[in-house]
Amino acid sequence: MEREIKKPLKSSSLKSGKRTFFFDVNLSVNNKKYLKVTESRVPEEGEEKGKRSSFVIFPEDVENFRARLEEAANYLTQ
Repeated sequence: MEREIKKPLKSSSLKSGKRTFFFDVNLSVNNKKYLKVTESRVPEEGEEKGKRSSFVIFPEDVENFRARLEEAANYLTQ
């Protein structure tokens, strides 16, 4: 059985030096939206492939995540 590749419902990216962050809103198998944040780094010298890591945020966690992110960002800019 061939797996169908689905496009994100919403997608954006942010380039920051040698890293790129992708923000993709996807639809789960039970039709619930979720946010997948992926960091992609260009390969370092001697590496064949760059590194990629991601995490998922579900709708019920968005407000708490946003509050903690805002708290940390405010601390950084003080």
